[in-house]
Amino acid sequence: MAKLLKSLYIAQATSSAVAFLPKFSILTPLRMTSSSRIAAILESPSAERNKGPIYDMAIGPKVFPTLMENNDDNKIRVLELAAGCGVHSTYFVSRALAEGMNIEWHPSDPDPEARLSIDARVEKDSLVDSVRTANGWILGKAGGTACNDGHRDKGDAGANNNGIGGVEADYSQYHNYFDLVTNINMIHISPWEATIGLMECAGKTLRKGGILLCYGPYKKGGTAVESNLAFDRSLRSRDSRWGVRNLEDVIDAAKKEGLTLDSYIEMPSNNLTVLFRKETSTN
Repeated sequence: MAKLLKSLYIAQATSSAVAFLPKFSILTPLRMTSSSRIAAILESPSAERNKGPIYDMAIGPKVFPTLMENNDDNKIRVLELAAGCGVHSTYFVSRALAEGMNIEWHPSDPDPEARLSIDARVEKDSLVDSVRTANGWILGKAGGTACNDGHRDKGDAGANNNGIGGVEADYSQYHNYFDLVTNINMIHISPWEATIGLMECAGKTLRKGGILLCYGPYKKGGTAVESNLAFDRSLRSRDSRWGVRNLEDVIDAAKKEGLTLDSYIEMPSNNLTVLFRKETSTN
């Protein structure tokens, strides 16, 4: 089974909404043997390709400096929804620590195999002091996970998970807690309800002025470059609930949760990094 899991091509995604596990501070990271850690680690070629551009073009030069401007305790708290197999988690945290930042990272994915991979990567890279044990929040009715991308042929992986349902009360202790929520490559490979859940969760758990970062392909005004239109057709052929979303629809969903469009950054391979800010007047 372990060999089979390692052979699966899994793309990281953001891109999920969710129910939290108990307060993270009471969780003890799973200690793995070297062989079990290696067996648990899943690979994501797409995450390996985009991790550098996302950090170098968005997180490093814009997101972190913006968040540090009004940060009282010099710590950035991050919630990574639909964290996939953990490539982004460990890379972003390692980069931040190398730059002298104080960071507290909370990865989340409803897929149990993904969570095992995240925790294994974190332990392998000696990041357990900065990265909490992966939790199984579910976004929306079905959930969203990075594990839908990459030919796993499981349909909606988030629908058959051992996470704990998307009830607001389960994460009420984290209202206004996070400085940053990230969601990479989830919105197009999950039901629209997962995007609604993402916005609900981000709207409640971000502090005022906090940032939601969404990365992936988008349409504008119902159209896109041909490669993204072809990708859209391919996604919908796999699952009619999936597809490259209209950026305007995503912006509207965010606005309903007190999140306003800040900017978007053109990325390689016809992707966008879209940044939202939580309104300072939001309760």
